[in-house]
Amino acid sequence: MEDDEIPYYQEVRVVGDSLLNKLKRISTSSLLFILSFIASNLLLQLFTAWISVTLKYTIRFSYNQVRVFPWDYHYWSRTTVVLIFLFSPLICMVLGLFIFNLLRVYTNWSNVSRIFFFWLALNLVNLVLTHALLSPLGSPMDRNNGLYQTFAVVGIFLWINPALMTIVSIGSLVLTLLLGVIIRKEVMRYSFSKTLIEKKRGMDIVVIQVFVLPVLAGSLPLILLCSPVGFFTTVMQIANLGIVSVGIFMMNSIGTANVRCIKSDVLNHFPIIELAICASAWLTVFVFLK
Repeated sequence: MEDDEIPYYQEVRVVGDSLLNKLKRISTSSLLFILSFIASNLLLQLFTAWISVTLKYTIRFSYNQVRVFPWDYHYWSRTTVVLIFLFSPLICMVLGLFIFNLLRVYTNWSNVSRIFFFWLALNLVNLVLTHALLSPLGSPMDRNNGLYQTFAVVGIFLWINPALMTIVSIGSLVLTLLLGVIIRKEVMRYSFSKTLIEKKRGMDIVVIQVFVLPVLAGSLPLILLCSPVGFFTTVMQIANLGIVSVGIFMMNSIGTANVRCIKSDVLNHFPIIELAICASAWLTVFVFLK
């Protein structure tokens, strides 16, 4: 037979995208997002506390903020300010980028723990970008609004020009959008159907189930967890993830998702273990660290 006479067969498989499956995917990703968000904030505070104690400062530790004493500027130098308030977020940034690189290298790693580390890396980087975004708003005259942290402390203590701090803020917005562009390939890995991500509508469905709705669902318990000091910063961290999603949707509009999906629908299960771990972490922070 001639080539053009050979019939073309295409296997068609039913995609398991019932309402129950959607809810299981969203809830699993939401719980892992909440857990990683809490972990990322605690890591920043732990790094800040560790460096402060090493330099013989007194600390007051909480989930939203580590206060370092004494506040009198006579006890501070440029070196100590940079070591405590610049290095701690930079460590978080490096750790987040390192985890992203592990995800890029280990392509065969396909289980629930992978998306936890994806959320952890994303929240670590997003936390630093959010602090950079808010850095022009921090003021030593009002330490109770949660904005006088990390880059704000460095900028004010080193007498950095406010215009330059605004440039840093704008740059963080650009990097946040770029972050969404970069991580879009990783988000597509959690598609439950290789056929689904061949078109923009299918790719958008994956982003909504894996990323957008989990962030929205997880925002309420995270906001309830934070103290008045950390309220605005927490809200801005979540809002910054909205900008990340814009970058992902932009990539969906530009081209197809040429990625190898994971072998199984790892998010499609009842997240009993994830719920227990997440609830324990949330209650621990609420009772002991809030």
